[in-house]
Amino acid sequence: MHYIGIDLAWTYSNESGICIINDFGKIVYCESKNFTDELIASIVEEHAKDGAIIAIDAPLIVNNETGSRYCDGATMREEIHGKNLSLYNCSRSFMLKHYSIVRGEEVVKVIRSRMPDFSLTGDPHDKKHVIMETFPTGITLCLFPDAFPIKYKIKNKIEFGITKSEMSRMIHLFNRLSDFNPPVYNVTDFFNDSLGIEAMSKKGFKNLEDKLDAFLCAYAAYWLSDNGGKVFGDDQDGFIVLPVINEKKAYAAVESQGHETRKQYQIVPEGQNDLPRTMNAKIYNKLVRDKIPQIIQQSGKQAIIEEVFGKEYLGLLNAKLGEELQEYINSESIEELADLVEVVYAILEHKDVSQQEFEVIRKRKVEERGAFKKKLLLKEVSDG
Repeated sequence: MHYIGIDLAWTYSNESGICIINDFGKIVYCESKNFTDELIASIVEEHAKDGAIIAIDAPLIVNNETGSRYCDGATMREEIHGKNLSLYNCSRSFMLKHYSIVRGEEVVKVIRSRMPDFSLTGDPHDKKHVIMETFPTGITLCLFPDAFPIKYKIKNKIEFGITKSEMSRMIHLFNRLSDFNPPVYNVTDFFNDSLGIEAMSKKGFKNLEDKLDAFLCAYAAYWLSDNGGKVFGDDQDGFIVLPVINEKKAYAAVESQGHETRKQYQIVPEGQNDLPRTMNAKIYNKLVRDKIPQIIQQSGKQAIIEEVFGKEYLGLLNAKLGEELQEYINSESIEELADLVEVVYAILEHKDVSQQEFEVIRKRKVEERGAFKKKLLLKEVSDG
C-alpha cells in the first residue's frame, strides 16, 4: 500500500508536487515539476498495484456553476483546535474562465481510465484504491495546532525573508512526525532546515513549497488510512478530508520528543493590564535576543513571547544562523558578524559544547588543514 500526495497546479504551465509514502513510514518519492496528467497517472499506476490512497490539493468535484462549494464553506465554519481556516472558494464558471479547465477533475479521469478500481470518496476505509481532496493549510493546523499559523507560502504582502524563516520552522516541525501514529522516519532525507533555504531564489523556494505541500497531502492520506478524519461535504457535490487529530494526542507527540512544556506569555507596556492582540500585529515567529521583550515593552508596544525547547529550539537556531549569515553577506558589517557568532555560541551551549572545547576543535583543524591567511584560491585539480 502506498500513500500519494499531489499538490496539483491548476494550470499546466506551473509545477505540481508529488510525494509518496510507503506502508513502512518512509518517503519513497518526492518531486516537483511540470507534470502532465498522463505522467501523474503513470506514477500513480506504478505505486498503486497493491493499493493506494491519493490525497490531492485541488478541487476534484466542482458542480456549482457560480458561488462556492458547500464543502469550502463548511470547512471554514468549522473550528479546529479553536481556530478557523480560510479557503479559496471556487465555482465552475470561475475555473473555466480563468484556467480553461477544472484540472482536478481531469487528473481523476486520467487516473481512473488507467485504474478503474479507484473510488473518489472521503471514506478510505475498507477500500484499496481511493482518491480524495485535502488541503495542506488545514493539514498543518490539524497536525501542529500549537504552532499554527505557519506562513511558509510566498505571498506578496509578506517579506520573503520572513517566509523563509517560516519555512525553516515548518520543516523543523516535521521532526515530530517520527513520534506520531503512524510515524514517518526519513523526513530529513527530503526536507531539512539547512542554510540553503536562506539562499534560495523565489523559483527554488516555490519548488520546495510544492514538494512540502505534496508531503503534507501524502501524510494526511497515510494518517487517514488508520484513523477517522473529518469529511466536509459529500462525494456528489465535493468534499474535503482533513486528519483532525485529537488535540491531547498532538501535544502528547510533542512531549514524547523530549520537549518541555511550552510557555507562552504576553508582553505589554508597563502599567497596563493585558491587552487584546491588535489586528495590525506583525508576525515574526523567529528567535530574538533575551532583552528584546524588555525593549518592546519600553517602546510602548505589546508582544506575544513563547519559550521553545529541544529540537524546535535547535531548528530555530539553525534558521537564525542562516538569517544572520545572509545579513552579513548583504552588508559585510562587523555588527552582523557579531550577531552570527552569538548564534554559534547559542548552538554550542545547546549541544553542551563549551567555547574552550570549540576552540580546541578549531585549532586542531588549523593544524590539519591550515587557516585562510595565505588567501589561496583553488582554481583547478587534474589527474597526474
